Amino acid sequence: MRTVFGWPLYSDVSVSYTPTFSGGSWSGSLPLTNLQNRRLSKVARSTNALAASTQFDVDLGVARAVGVMALPKHNFTTAATVRVRGSTVSNFASTVYDSGTVAGWPAGVTAEDAVGINIPFWLCPATAQTARYWRFEVTDTANPAGYIELGRVVLAGAYVPAYAPDYGAGTGLESDTVRTVTDGGGALYDVRPIRRTHRFTIGDLAESEAFGTAWKMQRLLGTSGQFFFLWDGDDTTYKHERSFLAVLRQLSPIEYVGPSLNSTAYEIVEEL
Repeated sequence: MRTVFGWPLYSDVSVSYTPTFSGGSWSGSLPLTNLQNRRLSKVARSTNALAASTQFDVDLGVARAVGVMALPKHNFTTAATVRVRGSTVSNFASTVYDSGTVAGWPAGVTAEDAVGINIPFWLCPATAQTARYWRFEVTDTANPAGYIELGRVVLAGAYVPAYAPDYGAGTGLESDTVRTVTDGGGALYDVRPIRRTHRFTIGDLAESEAFGTAWKMQRLLGTSGQFFFLWDGDDTTYKHERSFLAVLRQLSPIEYVGPSLNSTAYEIVEEL
């Protein structure tokens, strides 16, 4: 098991760099820059479903070690494919990473299975790949919408804790749906989407990991900073169920559990 925090989000605007987008054919009112907006409802939309129109390049501004590449929300059909490449040159004449053509939709999952859930597309290579330029090539030419719609793009580093979550970890669902009982006894519902959650503790952290990474990540993210969470970066069966764009529900202390050993707890909630 390889638990992964897709962080930092290098494809977002930072204090040092403003990544730029180009390529394909995208709506002037729903442009590629919307992929940097934290609201998944603020989408980027291609002008048509031709393969030449539904690709795009991201210039991170500087070479970054990218360990997680994701499209957390999209309108792919089950026939969609995606190819992701990373390069040190803007024309992609040579590459440092090439995913090859991979399925954009999880195997065995039907459109009915996807009701009420954001089906993410993500890749998590065994080792981070360092490149400045990244290209996403989406092919879904028979999409009945006549276009491709994306809610966010993630090109992120990868924090992989040295140890898996401790036993007792929980994966759950929560709803903000409001139930109101009328005077007559009937119930009315203000239905809200269901969110996924994870709750777990990472133990046996060396001091260098506890304060060099875990503490720093919590300090920089707070309870509003987004990251892409992978319960298991090697999962091929339930990857779409347990991985999602997330925030920390609360910040947890680094606890001293033994000589040079620490632990910290996480409560993670999905962003919709």
